[in-house]
Amino acid sequence: MAWLRDIDVWFADHVFAYDQQTRRYAISLVRQPEEAEELVQEAYARLFALDDWAGIANPHAFTMRIVRNLAIERFRRAEVVRLDHRAMLHTLEVADQDPTPDVVAMDRSELQHVVKVMQEMPPRMREAMTLRRIEGLPPAQVAERMNISVSTVETHLVKALRLLMQRLNRTEARARTEQASWETKERLERS
Repeated sequence: MAWLRDIDVWFADHVFAYDQQTRRYAISLVRQPEEAEELVQEAYARLFALDDWAGIANPHAFTMRIVRNLAIERFRRAEVVRLDHRAMLHTLEVADQDPTPDVVAMDRSELQHVVKVMQEMPPRMREAMTLRRIEGLPPAQVAERMNISVSTVETHLVKALRLLMQRLNRTEARARTEQASWETKERLERS
């Protein structure tokens, strides 16, 4: 994927992944599919024109804000604005896309588990995984840094991912069993 620029990858991962939500939001603002499409395309064009795109903390919310501001601009320039549109623009706000505290806690717990599993991996497997998946180096550079072949890097990565998935699945299964046991105990205590 050498032909993709960094901004293209960022856009695909952090903005275009929410394309349907963005389009629905634009339609809810202007009520016309063609006009909504123009808003979305203009918002995307403005994102691509930014120099500091990588510093945007919440790209989806930022995009939604651009769409909203563009809709407001259009309504202000229009000679006739329906009253329901004006009232709607003042009441609509973009929902907070930040994760809730419980989601943050669960994610941190899972991350700690991943770190623990990675620490238990054989050193070369852990090094290949870190260079490739955390630092984002291409396999050829990982191989060069580790002084091994690309196929050996791929072998280390496959084994590391398999080990990681096995351990995470085992932990998830254990958590489901504990949850079911807890729910059964709760039901028995209530009856």
